[in-house]
Amino acid sequence: MHLYRCDLLLHDYLFFATTERGKVAETGRFIHNYALTYALGWAKSRWRNETQQPHYPEELAAAWRSMQAYVTPATLLDGNFIVNQYNTMPETYGLGKSQSIGYPDWGFAKCIRPLARFRFYVVSREIIKDFPPYIRLGKFMAKAQLRVEHARQITQKPSGNCQSQLLLAWDDLSAKPTMFDLIANALPTRLIYNAHFDDTPHLVAEFRDDSIELPLNIGYLSQANKKAFPCDKCQKDLDSLREALCNSL
Repeated sequence: MHLYRCDLLLHDYLFFATTERGKVAETGRFIHNYALTYALGWAKSRWRNETQQPHYPEELAAAWRSMQAYVTPATLLDGNFIVNQYNTMPETYGLGKSQSIGYPDWGFAKCIRPLARFRFYVVSREIIKDFPPYIRLGKFMAKAQLRVEHARQITQKPSGNCQSQLLLAWDDLSAKPTMFDLIANALPTRLIYNAHFDDTPHLVAEFRDDSIELPLNIGYLSQANKKAFPCDKCQKDLDSLREALCNSL
């Protein structure tokens, strides 16, 4: 078993709409682990979609089968925000307004400035040698530099209390924590922090400057509502993801 600590350094403005208040769309202080899995190139989306409908079960299942690795959400360690105004109104001489096509004419985007730093973790069955040096994130495909560090020591505990200070995706947890702090109700699943688990298998990993605890009862969409994925293929993918880490490592 291997655990990697990954730091992201932004080289551009990062924007994605976490919350919208009137004309202001705000970027959250996190990056969802599903977005990171796609950005790393491990999950691949269809090149063309007829409808605005995600295909997370089959695409994340394919990522797990190919890499045997799970990505946690990323936390903003340090960085500042900036509010930019955008305007998509056409520059014409006419004063009339055509029928709306679903896009806002103008508004404000609260972005994260360059040089901000995020941190996430990757747990894998095998050594990963091909981490990309740069990835693209957000609505405008912001460039970010990736720096990876392997844990110096990893201890796997089959039971006991686990106090995880990492961001975790709620629907990825097979065993729910007894206490936690809710960070955001971000789609497709809310994120929690400072989660306390009673008597659960977990990892204790040592790095050069700190240590972390990570529960092992996790896997992509391990607790997702099956009613949201009616097709048989999605059902099989969800069943295989339930044993993603704890029962396979």
